[in-house]
Amino acid sequence: MNPADINFSETVFVFDLDDTLFKESDYQASGFREVLLQIQKIYRKSLKRELDSLIEHGSTDVLHGLCVAAGLPEHVKQSLLWIYRLHMPDISLSQDVRAAISFLRQHSAGFAILTDGRSFSQRAKLRALGLADVPAYISEEYGDQKPSPVRFEAIMHDMPTKRYIYVADNPKKDFVAPNRLGWKTIGVIGTEKNIHKQHRENISVEYLPSAWVESLHDLIPD
Repeated sequence: MNPADINFSETVFVFDLDDTLFKESDYQASGFREVLLQIQKIYRKSLKRELDSLIEHGSTDVLHGLCVAAGLPEHVKQSLLWIYRLHMPDISLSQDVRAAISFLRQHSAGFAILTDGRSFSQRAKLRALGLADVPAYISEEYGDQKPSPVRFEAIMHDMPTKRYIYVADNPKKDFVAPNRLGWKTIGVIGTEKNIHKQHRENISVEYLPSAWVESLHDLIPD
């Protein structure tokens, strides 16, 4: 993808959040740290070693494992889950992402975020990342999820312009709706830190982005 082909002044840029603007695994680690902190405060149990072991062995239910390790009733897992969901995360944007966002907010026709997730959790992430002022179209607030076109159409209503670009990471659900609406779509190639691995093979072309980039730095002119 060549940034020289983009007319920034006529283009609204819309971004996914998790594993696009930052690594969701960083949020996960932040949430588990908060859970450990609260277990330490309330139950006087230190479970750092147990958490590391659960993650190392690929546990699919870390919070259940922590309950077992702490000798807590299984139903306490629900309380730990809400601690995780409602904590204020310790996450940040990389230098490349900060530079790309700064450029696009200055030079494009508009900048927004369209993400699936719970309202509180996603807005807490945006606040931690310094993006609380960005227009955000969050699935829980609209009662729909990708690949629904509802929020993409809402952006077209709220930010009328000639061109739209959606930048995301998951070809299973992210790109099909904007593709059908005539948007340009850009996929960010994932790394080993991605929570959900990208599977780009044997997928219908309408589910694939127009182009792939390795970094958001590839979106802006040198």
